[in-house]
Amino acid sequence: MELAGPGTAPFDLLHHLTSEYEWRIAADGENPQLESPCGRLRLQHGTFLSGNLLLDDNWMLTAREAPGSEWLWWACFSPQTPHELTYGVVLETARRLDTEPSSVLTRRAEADDAADLLTAAGWQEREHPLPGARMITPTGNTGAAHTLELPERALSFNMLDTSSELAWSISMSPRTPEALLRVTATALVEDSAVRRRSEIPAHHAERVSTAPAHSALPPRWTGPLPGLGGDQALASAGPDGAAVGQPSPAAALVAVSPRHYAGPSANAVERLRHRLDAEGWVRGDGILTSACGRLGIAWPTESTKPRGWAVERSHEPWRIWGSQRRSAGVAWRVTGWRLVPQEVIDGLLDEAALMLEEADTAGRAPFEAGVLGLGFLPLAAAGWSSEVTSKGSASFESPDGFLSARCGPPDALYELRGRPAARISCRRALGFWEVEISANTPSRLADALCRTVADPSPLIRNSDHLRLDATDREVVVVTPVTAQSLTASTRRVAAVTRSLPVLAAAGTAESAARPGSGPRPPSPPRR
Repeated sequence: MELAGPGTAPFDLLHHLTSEYEWRIAADGENPQLESPCGRLRLQHGTFLSGNLLLDDNWMLTAREAPGSEWLWWACFSPQTPHELTYGVVLETARRLDTEPSSVLTRRAEADDAADLLTAAGWQEREHPLPGARMITPTGNTGAAHTLELPERALSFNMLDTSSELAWSISMSPRTPEALLRVTATALVEDSAVRRRSEIPAHHAERVSTAPAHSALPPRWTGPLPGLGGDQALASAGPDGAAVGQPSPAAALVAVSPRHYAGPSANAVERLRHRLDAEGWVRGDGILTSACGRLGIAWPTESTKPRGWAVERSHEPWRIWGSQRRSAGVAWRVTGWRLVPQEVIDGLLDEAALMLEEADTAGRAPFEAGVLGLGFLPLAAAGWSSEVTSKGSASFESPDGFLSARCGPPDALYELRGRPAARISCRRALGFWEVEISANTPSRLADALCRTVADPSPLIRNSDHLRLDATDREVVVVTPVTAQSLTASTRRVAAVTRSLPVLAAAGTAESAARPGSGPRPPSPPRR
């Protein structure tokens, strides 16, 4: 389990807490908060301070004497923590609150007996010059530390011997109840994780042992959970970790409409990179360039920089650009935030590639700028409200009011000032994204972008990766998708189904029944 990576959990933890244990949503949005019915347990997501350490993008579980009082204990889980550990501790706490509340609504009496508890669970003592508990799992992959002389110092479980982007940690306050400490320690020693092969970090692939899974649930979860029926939970898995019988493979798939609520799929970047590799694009340092050298793309990457005691994390955007000829300067560029649905990027690249082919056939320059504002006419045709000023700028707004587009008046100064001439913005609180379009971008490419965002057809996504807050849920339509309802009628839908291994066979069978309409070959799996 230590080396399995975070993986994709088989159900929605927050939905399970609200439906099965009647927890209530105390705050919604990008950093949700849930409270138990008694108000003494809280689960929240965000950035937290532990001493001089900033715990960024963590889930924190806390217990209190009474609502609003000081906490009894807390536990934090970093983003890369295997979901079996995060979910296991949270669910065990929720279960005990119903059956044995005194075991979780209390402080552990002896905060310095961590070494004894870990030894009982199979951990081994580790020599260290500083006083305190230093323990390690039998495999040597995960360590635990607690300094006896600093009782306020959290007991921490940390992934060892791995690359920094795969490292994970669980931080617990010293007096976290014994039951939860034992659950974590025992799971790390005894349990395995359920993963598709593609989810196992490549850095760990040679260090793990795998076998077909006979259940979609980890060993310590003994019953079917919401969204995961009994038949599916007991389905045997094949060599690639996908259910070979496919009893209900599409249970986690949903059709999302309007499509700007879908966001990107979990593997959008990898899928696009595999596709472009197969089409002969050349990979450089963080970019891909078309074989002719006239199109380029850089994908969202995460970067960090120091900020006091902490680390500030930022995300680079999508960047797509085109040139009139190889080695020439950039003729146009489109920049998009990382939460842009990948279909928007796919549509732009397809249209740009088509323009290159047509220009080569006609013997002319490929990217004729034209009047940028004409590219936004598909929005008006789709029923969006529009307004045009006397200076020539135009603005559009989607019927639900969360997606807008604005194109400024024709002005060469946009390019000189380094400012985008047009923007398409999704103003949702949880899934905000924006696309910026340079002044010299061909109106035909703007037209392709607008046609994609205004397309009324839904996008297919895994429900576990949707980012919807309470306001979104009042507008968006999320419809479960079954394997039988998925068709290969368009290349775009087929491309989405290819990103989901358990449905690849169904999509291939349907496309084979209609010659000429099949999708591209599936992307090679990651180890």
